[in-house]
Amino acid sequence: MLNTRDLWGETFASMRRIVGVLRHPRSTMAAVVAAPSWLAAWVIVLLLWLVPGGWLLSTPVGRQALVDERVRRVEAFGGRIDDAEYGALRQSPPLAAYFTSGGRPLLAPAVTLTVAAALGVLARLDGAAFPGAAALAVSVHASLALAIQQLVAVPLHYLRESLTSPTNLAVFLPNVEDGTAAARLLGAVDLFGLWWIWLLALGLAAVSGRPARRYLGRLLLVYVGVAARIAGAMTLSGGS
Repeated sequence: MLNTRDLWGETFASMRRIVGVLRHPRSTMAAVVAAPSWLAAWVIVLLLWLVPGGWLLSTPVGRQALVDERVRRVEAFGGRIDDAEYGALRQSPPLAAYFTSGGRPLLAPAVTLTVAAALGVLARLDGAAFPGAAALAVSVHASLALAIQQLVAVPLHYLRESLTSPTNLAVFLPNVEDGTAAARLLGAVDLFGLWWIWLLALGLAAVSGRPARRYLGRLLLVYVGVAARIAGAMTLSGGS
C-alpha cells in the first residue's frame, strides 16, 4: 500500500509524464512502457474530463444544450420529439446526452480498459509481450489527447450552445453538404481522436520495436470503421 510520500511521488511523476506526452510523445510512451504506472495519470485525465463538464452542465446554457443534443440524436436516427417529450426533457435534462456526445465516450473507463486489452492482442500478433499494466498505462496516457479535447471543447460548447464536437473533421471542411454520408462520417472523426490513435501507435511501437506507422494504419482502420458504421446507421435510418 502506498504511503503519503509514495503517493505524492507517483503524482509528480505522472505530471511529468503528462507534460512529456505533449512535448516528447515518442520517448514518453517508451518510458511509460518501461516503467508502467497508471493510477495517478488516470485520475488526472478523468478530472480533466469531468470537472469542466460539471461546470458546463451547472449552467442554464449547458442544461439547454443537453436537451438540444438529445433532440439532435433522436432526429439523426430518424426519430421525432413531440412537444410533451420536449417539455419533459427541459424539466429533467438528460445527463447521458453529455457523456455520449462530442467524443466523450472514448474517455469512459470501460473504453480505456477495452483499448488496453486490444493493445495487448495487437502486440502479441507481432510476437511481443505487452503486460496488462503496461498496456493500461499506454491506454491511460494516450487518452490525455481526448481529455485535452474536452478542455478545448467545453468553452466552445458554452459559446456555441451545443454539445457537438467543435473539433470534428466536418468543422474544418465546411464545403461538405450537411446531412450527406460524407458529412456524417467526417463528423464522427475527431482531430484529437487522430492524435489519440497516434499516441497508441507509439506505445505499441515501444513494446514491439517496430515502426509506429505499422500500427497507425490498423488503429485508424478500427477508429474510422466505427465512425463509418455510425454514419451508415444515420443514413439508413433517414435521419436529418
